[in-house]
Amino acid sequence: MSVQIKLRLRMLSDWHIGTGTAAHGHIDRRVQRDADGLPFVPAKTLIGVWRDACEVAANALDSGPAGAWHGWVEYLFGSQPSHAAKEAGQGPDPSARHPRPAALVLSGPLRFPGRLGPVLAGRPRLREVVTFVKPGVAIDPQTGAAFEGMLRYEEMARGGMTLVGGAELPGPLTADQRRCALALLWAGAVLVEGIGGKRRRGAGRCRLEPSGTGMPPTAAGLEATLTEPPADLPYPDDRGPVVGAETRPAGTSWERAEVTLELITPLLAHDRTIGNLVSGRDHAPGWIMLREVLSRLGEGAAAAARRGDLVVTPATPLVDGRPGRPVPCVLAAAKDDPDRIINRMAQEPVGEDAIFKRLRSGYVTAEPGGDAAVRKPGFVTRMHNTVQDATQRPDESLGGVYVYRALEPGTRLGAEVRVRAGVLSQGWQDRLTGTWRLGRSRKDDYGTVCVTSRPYDGGPARPGAAASLRKGELLRVWLLSDVLVRDRRLAPSADPIDLARALCGAFADAGQPNLALKPVLRDGGRVPTSYETSRTDSWHVGWGLPRPSLLGFAAGGCLTFEITEGGLGPDALAAVELGGVGERRGEGFGQVRFNDSLLARPIEATAPVWEPGTGAQAAPADPGNLLDPGEDGHAEARLIERAAWRAEIWRQAEFHAAATGDRVLGPLAGLTASRLNAVRGLLNRLDEDPETLRQRIARLTARWPDKDNVRTALEELLTTQDRLWDLLALPTTELCLTSDGHQALPAELRREALRTLLTACLAASTRRAAHQGQRALS
Repeated sequence: MSVQIKLRLRMLSDWHIGTGTAAHGHIDRRVQRDADGLPFVPAKTLIGVWRDACEVAANALDSGPAGAWHGWVEYLFGSQPSHAAKEAGQGPDPSARHPRPAALVLSGPLRFPGRLGPVLAGRPRLREVVTFVKPGVAIDPQTGAAFEGMLRYEEMARGGMTLVGGAELPGPLTADQRRCALALLWAGAVLVEGIGGKRRRGAGRCRLEPSGTGMPPTAAGLEATLTEPPADLPYPDDRGPVVGAETRPAGTSWERAEVTLELITPLLAHDRTIGNLVSGRDHAPGWIMLREVLSRLGEGAAAAARRGDLVVTPATPLVDGRPGRPVPCVLAAAKDDPDRIINRMAQEPVGEDAIFKRLRSGYVTAEPGGDAAVRKPGFVTRMHNTVQDATQRPDESLGGVYVYRALEPGTRLGAEVRVRAGVLSQGWQDRLTGTWRLGRSRKDDYGTVCVTSRPYDGGPARPGAAASLRKGELLRVWLLSDVLVRDRRLAPSADPIDLARALCGAFADAGQPNLALKPVLRDGGRVPTSYETSRTDSWHVGWGLPRPSLLGFAAGGCLTFEITEGGLGPDALAAVELGGVGERRGEGFGQVRFNDSLLARPIEATAPVWEPGTGAQAAPADPGNLLDPGEDGHAEARLIERAAWRAEIWRQAEFHAAATGDRVLGPLAGLTASRLNAVRGLLNRLDEDPETLRQRIARLTARWPDKDNVRTALEELLTTQDRLWDLLALPTTELCLTSDGHQALPAELRREALRTLLTACLAASTRRAAHQGQRALS
């Protein structure tokens, strides 16, 4: 049974977790923000400082850099076999067999609590005060003075906020093991004192507070756990026996489930690594979903996948409500007009000067007769770093700074899970619904997916798909996923001849033997065959070891074959479309589509290429959507409200000070500089009751000319509640996050607002009088 842990991170000072980028001419270091434009603490950042704190605790408990408690650190946060060796200047650890994954899984970044984030998302005036810009300089260590030209501006998130998140410690764990794990996590949390940039210089002071069943431990239980030898680690040295294939009878038909995935956090399905950039795919391949599918379907599912009786198709972005198909390689767009698309399999470029380039990414609709509009999902790019323990700074020897490019949150993907009839019990489709963790870095900021599954409803009809094919006719094959085939020497191949042989074998298993296919490579000015090769660098998570790279045909390839012997019926075509062709079909490889109408017809109209933005647009604020007292996030909302009111008070004070009508001061504007200074002295007495303040005003103005008007104006400004807020005219609807803010904040900030307004107006009046005197003398 897993252990759920709630996390609260209280920011005791201003903090900065940056993106590594700048806003030219404005900010040199920007704070990392989510899709709502609000700062957050990435799970990777929290994991790093929490692990360091747990290592400090383990070092004290083991009285050295190695021991049983260090093994628990490795179990909770994963192993880093090359980390210690590189820091010590040594080679790889010969005793390390494979890296161990982290048992502790965070549910994503730490964000503002409760409804505070959604309520803030539609209020730009309040969002902008969550952060502020702080100037800084670089100091010359020899002279102690600032370097020339080294002034910088850094964006900081406001302190006093509390961010919340969650973590999970999966089981099964014994009671002793659970107690050891929670005690070490709690001890490490107590030692976490700072997070983010500049934390050694006062920024990022924080307090991490984990809670949940068994957290925090009792004083007696904690002392006993930390002083006694820790329990044995949960993972064994061996991997257990290999489960053999089951022999359940399978029918010829397929049971299918439609699976819809909505990304809660970015999804990183590794595609390739270029330097320090790790680029993800624009879909979720079947091989990264297979583990989750098998774990939920239970007994018999793994054996069915090995036999080819279970297939998990790639999850592609939804287009018109259905999983999109990878753009065919025969589609090309005009170089000067990207929205103009032609089908090179069915038409030739028009115009001598027309230059067309093949479309290499995107998805098209699966609806029959739909347009050829190409849809592309959005991506987010996030920068991370590997910090050296000794210097607490990113170090190139350990990897340094690296960048992840992943599918953006909110993207909706669609896939199918197909199982031979009779293999699994009824209702297996419902077991796939839930929260999945997919792809790389799924223990922290990436890969959280909300999955909804339902039985397949039949989908759209495909005209002409059931037509039989005879000798001499053409078979057009559209690869919907990567296809793995081998040549006669059993080497991976990307030769159409070997794909033809694999297709003949698949059709023979579907009841169409004696079939012969011949690749068609030329057809005048048209392109009957267009494809690319693909490479997938695979990894076995269970063994913790790399597997061979997989080479084959890339998704989107289009190939044309001529039937030289035999024929094909509609049942065989449908069976191969469902079962796939080639190797590793259970992992999503080998998905094909035959004689699709999109490949057979010319494209007459232009089809725009559509790509979503990189972030969600903030919805308009709902005036009634406010936080109530006692609600989670109310204290943080009050802090933001207070900062927003202060910023608006300063703005209005400067506006009134710059105005020449003296609407605020009235008759006070005619006083001399010395008398205005005497009025400033009253600003330190605003805490007194109104009657005492009136007496002070009367004594002060007793000998002044026009004393009645001056006294009346001062009493109205300093003792009347509504006069101040009428002058400021704050947009309280836009500046309130809480339902009681419009009542509590005026009383709380009245004296501060009055001092700010009068100080600015009195100073401006004195300056204007001085300037007028200088002009009169000249």
